[in-house]
Amino acid sequence: MDGPRRIRTRGRTIEPLRRITADEQHFLAVQFIDGHTEHLAGPTELFIDPTQHAKINKEQATALDAGVALLLYTRGDDGEVTWEVVRGPARIVPGPNQWLRPLPLHTAGEDEYLAIRFRDGRTEHRPGPTAIHEDPVEHEAVEVHQALPISTHEAVVVYGRDAEGRVNRRVLRGPAQFVPASNEWLHEFRWHGADPKNPRVKVPRALRFNRLRVIPDQMYVDVEDVRTADDALIAVKLMLFFELTDIERMLDQTHDPVADFLNAVTADVIDFAATLNFEQFKARTEQLNELEAYPNLTNRAERIGYRVNKLVYRGYEASNKLQVMHDDAIEARTRLKLEGETERQAQELADLKLEREGQRDAMRREMQREQAEHTRQLEREAHTENLRQRAEEAEQQATGQRLINEVELDHIKAKDTQQAALLGQMQAMQIDVTRYLVAQYQNPDRLVRIEGGGTPPVHLHEPG
Repeated sequence: MDGPRRIRTRGRTIEPLRRITADEQHFLAVQFIDGHTEHLAGPTELFIDPTQHAKINKEQATALDAGVALLLYTRGDDGEVTWEVVRGPARIVPGPNQWLRPLPLHTAGEDEYLAIRFRDGRTEHRPGPTAIHEDPVEHEAVEVHQALPISTHEAVVVYGRDAEGRVNRRVLRGPAQFVPASNEWLHEFRWHGADPKNPRVKVPRALRFNRLRVIPDQMYVDVEDVRTADDALIAVKLMLFFELTDIERMLDQTHDPVADFLNAVTADVIDFAATLNFEQFKARTEQLNELEAYPNLTNRAERIGYRVNKLVYRGYEASNKLQVMHDDAIEARTRLKLEGETERQAQELADLKLEREGQRDAMRREMQREQAEHTRQLEREAHTENLRQRAEEAEQQATGQRLINEVELDHIKAKDTQQAALLGQMQAMQIDVTRYLVAQYQNPDRLVRIEGGGTPPVHLHEPG
């Protein structure tokens, strides 16, 4: 009975039924007494009827966001199971004969790619950015791999199989980001390299890599067991500078260029030292810096696509006994050299002291000469100034005397002018001027008497 209503309870037992509701986010899983199950999607409600229902559960519906996928399995009445892929956004209420399996999402960034293996045996590589849900029906596996970055000074060797099954080779140079196709793979180089336990020793296959460096490179080379003409056993240390110029030729002509370099330079160094004794070898080590001393190395490098730019001699090592003898000789030579250097420095110091004393004497004499010259210069300047002052005084006196003389002369001229005017007036008045003058000067200063007569007439000149 469903309310609201009023009922009579005479002879009856009343049991209230519990109601279960489900909103849009849930559903009701109803299990009946006869064994079958029904799922009711919300929003809905249902009263638990003990005469029909074994139990009713409120369960969460499956919500799928965008980009999420599920595999929905369905078992039919005949027992056959079918499936379908459900992609979000969606909300799923599975039926009683349905169940879900989430599909994992694999994503690859810009520097990655997806390697997809299908159940039919195919393989597909998808460069990123991309994403795919792993479908167990179609996919055997989906893996995310890192793309191989190739810089400007690098290159990789790629092998690929075409539709006819033939394998081709190509060289890919950087800058690039390599994503191999499903039928491509990279060449792996395995060259001689330094032994991790003893870096001075090169061992096979120590270097394993995919990217070739196509810029000038260098490596250290120690040539062991080099014997000179006088049976001195030494080890020669070198530094090799080289450059890869032809990748195709290198791939065709060698599988380990480092091994070729080691063998060729060893042969050249042994040939160089075999004709020289130990002392001659030490005297000619500068020749080991020249490419002409390594014909085997340069020829082999050119043949395998390399160019040797330079070799640098870094020294040598001898056996313990020879090294001790050599060290003793070096110590003796160094001691003598230091003693000679000390004596030379002492002599140079004495010469320097003598030279400095001479320079000081010369400077002292020069200072005295300059002082005497300065004194003389002062005396000359004082004498010149004295003469100048005397000349000025004399000039002033002369100027004053000249002025006085001019005044006196003007006075005399004025007096003479007056006298001449007086005498002229007297002469005009017919006065005897001579008698007047004689009478004026009764006592003459000098008396000049001229006797005689005749010709020629006498002229008298008196000094002024």
